[in-house]
Parts: sequence; C-alpha cells; structure tokens
Amino acid sequence: MGVVDPFPSYLSHNSFRQSVMADEASGSGVGEEYAFRWTKEQTEVFIKLRGENDELFTGAKNSATVGWRIVLEKMGLSGKVTPAQAKKKWDNLKKKYKECKYPGSGEGVSGKPTAATWPWFVQMDEVLGQRPSICPPVLIASIPMDTPGPSAAVSDQEEREEEEREGDRQPAAKKRRRDSDQELLDLIREDMRQQREAEERRAQAEERRAQESRERMDRLFSILERLVPK
Repeated sequence: MGVVDPFPSYLSHNSFRQSVMADEASGSGVGEEYAFRWTKEQTEVFIKLRGENDELFTGAKNSATVGWRIVLEKMGLSGKVTPAQAKKKWDNLKKKYKECKYPGSGEGVSGKPTAATWPWFVQMDEVLGQRPSICPPVLIASIPMDTPGPSAAVSDQEEREEEEREGDRQPAAKKRRRDSDQELLDLIREDMRQQREAEERRAQAEERRAQESRERMDRLFSILERLVPK
C-alpha cells in the first residue's frame, strides 16, 4: 500500500520507540567514523527542511531523533546519514551562525568567516534570526563593564528558552504521539481490509474458473456420449 509514513514499515509504536532509542545510542547502523560529505545543494535543502519542520523538535524525549529521521527521509539520505549525524551538522551550523552574527574582536581578519562571507548566513538567519534566544532584548548602553557580553547572554537565554519550550510543548507532544499512534493503527486496519478483499476476490476468481472447468467437462462428456454408438 503506497502510503508515505515516517515510521519504517509496519512497526508497532513500542518497536518504533526502541528503534529511535537505538538510533540515539548506536547511530542506526551507520558508523560514527563514517563522515558524510555534504554538498552545497544538500546543505541548502537541509537548512530549509529543518526550518519548515521546527514543530517536530519539541524538546521532548526522542522528538529530535524523530524529527531528524523525517528530514533525512525527505532528503533521500536515510541509511546514509544518522539522526545523530544530522543533529551534529545542525549544531555546527548554529555555532557558526552565532559566531558570524556576534563576532568577537578581530574575527574575520584572519580568514574566519563573517556574516558577509559565510554562504549559509542569510538562510540560517531566516530560520533562527527572529528567535528570542538569538536576538535577546539587550540594552548595550546600560550594561556595566563587568557584565557578560552578548555571547554569554545569548547562551543563557537559549538554555532558558529551551527549558520553557520543553515545558510548554510536552502536552502538545503527547497529543501528537497519540495522533500518530491512531494514524498508524488506521493504516494497519486499512491494509488488513484491503488484503481480505484481495483474498476474497482471488477465491471468487478460482471458484469461477473451477465452475467453468466443470461446465466444459460436462459439455465434452455430452458430446462424446452422442458420438459413441449405443
């Protein structure tokens, strides 16, 4: 049955959760020593899909692994890149983006990328630029000399933001899991119904063929009886 589903084949929900946990622990069968070489086009699509599917990364347990699985499946990279490797790729992009957005003194002079030279800055800024964790309301003129700079404020604010998002989205995440469970059950029931209908059609076809065969044999015997002298 040609139904696109984020779960690989008809796994039960428990089996899928075990598979997700195994992905986090072992890299889903793709060795961490295997370094996937991202092309420019793949990185562009990767950033775009991560931004479009931000609601999947709720902060709940295993939600990020499920989200990365879906992103990689849409990119056709399932089996080539693990969710753990995708997360590492995204973390590296976020780190480089923050370094470009809030450069320290002297950066950009010794060959380090800047917002003007890093090719992914504009695209990353579209995804992350409006988040409170990236643009905190800091009044530079009122900051004492011994107050941590923007980089430290961003880090602390981001941690608080992640904690708030996790707490706020847990009820929604539970509802999505229930909806996903129900959707999976509906798909399995529909597949079983179609299989039963197919079996019934095959049985009916076989019965028709057997009936036609019996009728042919009856006609043949009838002709032979007329031909044989009595």
